[in-house]
Amino acid sequence: MLSHERIWSAIDHLAQRNNLTASGLAKRAGLDATSFNRSKRVSPDGRKRWPSTESVAKILAATGSSLDEFLRLIEPLASESRIMVPLIGSEDAMGHIGANGLPGNGGVLQEMELPGLGPEGCFAIQVRGGDLTPLYREGDVLVVSATAAMRKGDRVVTCLGGGGILAAELKRRTAQAAEFSLPVPGEPDRVIPTSEIAWMARVMWVRH
Repeated sequence: MLSHERIWSAIDHLAQRNNLTASGLAKRAGLDATSFNRSKRVSPDGRKRWPSTESVAKILAATGSSLDEFLRLIEPLASESRIMVPLIGSEDAMGHIGANGLPGNGGVLQEMELPGLGPEGCFAIQVRGGDLTPLYREGDVLVVSATAAMRKGDRVVTCLGGGGILAAELKRRTAQAAEFSLPVPGEPDRVIPTSEIAWMARVMWVRH
């Protein structure tokens, strides 16, 4: 059922899936930063304000999402609302990713509520220590997918073949290398040859 509350909730979920606030989603889509503020969802006289179809089209284009994905955020299927995903610690991320997109050393299965996400190729990483700072903190759980399409601006977790794990924004990816925008102000972009990357996974959801 299309309702005012569910449509706005779907916009909030779409922002979260892309590691953005509602304001950040609006800016990425080229809209005014306040377009999706909660204070603008209801007029001063109590009338409900609905997002325009143009605004929805722009946020879908900005996030590389389909209309079907957005509709599933409005009305998630019961089978998709909770899924079981393998959970590994960030210090265990050096394990190989199989053809199914899942880590070979996956630990316990954890049940998580993930509106609009299916279980295929998703696994969870729990941040331990300073492995993924400053984007993520101790105890955060990242649901990632090594099989999801990755586009410029996506946050990704990259496991380096020589050891180490990196959380950053993907700037460019070619057959030869991947370029990342690092979260530290003033730090130059980092280019890593494909031969030095064990695996890369797109961050789909974050639980703080």
